[in-house]
Amino acid sequence: MKRSQLYMLLGAILLSGLFVWPMWNITLEAPQYPDPIGMNIHINRFEDMNPNDIKNINIMNHYVGMKDIPETIPEFMIFPYVAMGMIALGIIVAFFGKRKLYIGWFALMLILGTIAMYDFYQWEYEYGHDLKENAAIKFTDKDGKPMAYQPPLIGAKMILNFRAISMPRLGAYLMFLGMGLSVFAFIQAKKEKTSASPNPKVAVAALLFAGIFSGCSSGPQPIAYGQDACVFCKMTIVDKQHAAQIVTKTGKAFKYDAIECMMNDLVEWDKPEAELFLVADYTNPGLLTDATQASYLISEAIPSPMGEFLTAFEEEEDRNKVKLEAEGKSLNWPQLKTEFDVK
Repeated sequence: MKRSQLYMLLGAILLSGLFVWPMWNITLEAPQYPDPIGMNIHINRFEDMNPNDIKNINIMNHYVGMKDIPETIPEFMIFPYVAMGMIALGIIVAFFGKRKLYIGWFALMLILGTIAMYDFYQWEYEYGHDLKENAAIKFTDKDGKPMAYQPPLIGAKMILNFRAISMPRLGAYLMFLGMGLSVFAFIQAKKEKTSASPNPKVAVAALLFAGIFSGCSSGPQPIAYGQDACVFCKMTIVDKQHAAQIVTKTGKAFKYDAIECMMNDLVEWDKPEAELFLVADYTNPGLLTDATQASYLISEAIPSPMGEFLTAFEEEEDRNKVKLEAEGKSLNWPQLKTEFDVK
């Protein structure tokens, strides 16, 4: 089997991830909820992000007249068959090995994905606008019209005192990667046919497409300095040399304005299991690096946002250079955990 066929075959098989992992997530953050609540949207069901989350969302929605999140919707009966059909079609296309079929499969996936996103938007719109007349609480906008509670299609949005976040999850990322591989198959097939390199512009575009959408849901998230708040101390994150982040196995990112806030939060960590620990590299402001491999310095010559004088460095050599002037106490990750009594 040619390499282009293998790309196409793998791209089709990656769609099966939709049956294992969620394809979307909607999360609600608010001061009255120390831990965000939300739901994962699978290809065939809604699922609590944490135990009883959907029940709690329905209770809140009841007061403003919103309908309950249903146990099922008609799309859940259709989408699985569409996905299975596209997987089967992709496998057939791979074995035929025709270049035009590769890009045709990609185009069909793009059309179906657009339809699915439009359907999702329509569901969100109806969910946020179709309110019961006998709602216990009614809010109006500045024009006196009834307020709507539609979550964003993608990204974040403030609804009353809730920050609603809507983002794709691993199932969707795998689907995007599968689509990107079909474009690679298209390019590779031309190379195999002509024994010449593909058009560099097309190759770069395909690489960017795959790179953008192949990230897994448990990857780090950018920190919006001056906007995002520390989940531990609630202060706005502004210091690019001392910020930190924890990413859980479910893909939720917890952002901190200081490394000491992250460590203090870990002392009594009761959130989903952590997968990544990230800290800002002092010598490269804004760059987050693996906290477990970083080197640390506690020095009163380098203030940190919450007064612990704790700073991280990606390279031990950089830490040692700064220590020559700033002096202080050197630590590695295990020693830092002991310093803060983190188990």
